[in-house]
Amino acid sequence: MGYWKKEAINRLDSRKLTNQIRHSRRSVNLPFELSLETTSEIDKYDRAQDKVAMYEFNRQVEEWSEKSKLALRSSIKSLVRRDVYLSDSLKANIYYNRQYGKEVNRVGFSFAREGVYIHKGAGRGQGGVIGGRWIDRYGRQKSRSDESAGLQGQGKRKPILWFDPVIENRLPQLADLVADYSATMQINATNLFIDQ
Repeated sequence: MGYWKKEAINRLDSRKLTNQIRHSRRSVNLPFELSLETTSEIDKYDRAQDKVAMYEFNRQVEEWSEKSKLALRSSIKSLVRRDVYLSDSLKANIYYNRQYGKEVNRVGFSFAREGVYIHKGAGRGQGGVIGGRWIDRYGRQKSRSDESAGLQGQGKRKPILWFDPVIENRLPQLADLVADYSATMQINATNLFIDQ
């Protein structure tokens, strides 16, 4: 392999590492989302014909997600004593299905990695049963130590349930919005909660 090819590979590796470090604290692309599913394509097509109702439904779901984000932020501020990145990193993500019209089909929440640790009561020396690997902000690969396996939620660090109860309380409002919009649309919240 030639000199310039090695240099190009090294630059590419360092760029990947830099991007991993840059994005490591921002948000986690974990599937904390709910999907709005329909039983048939004909119903999707019929709903897409009424643009006004679809626009109003999208606006109401966006408003629900923003209010949920604010409720989560207030939960973080009231429950978490040391909020370093979590409340600033919290985002509500809306995904659209553009097959027949621009209709909301998923609502997700992304936040910094520390949100899961806080919610489960994990930390240094108190890891979960399943191990993990990650790259810290200095570019070093880290992994859970064997001594801390299964100790999360014990000792000084107790679980602070800042996410699941808030979303659980807000889901009936979204269910009402969905029921008013379409009788064939259902909420699939299996990927929404942290503890499941």
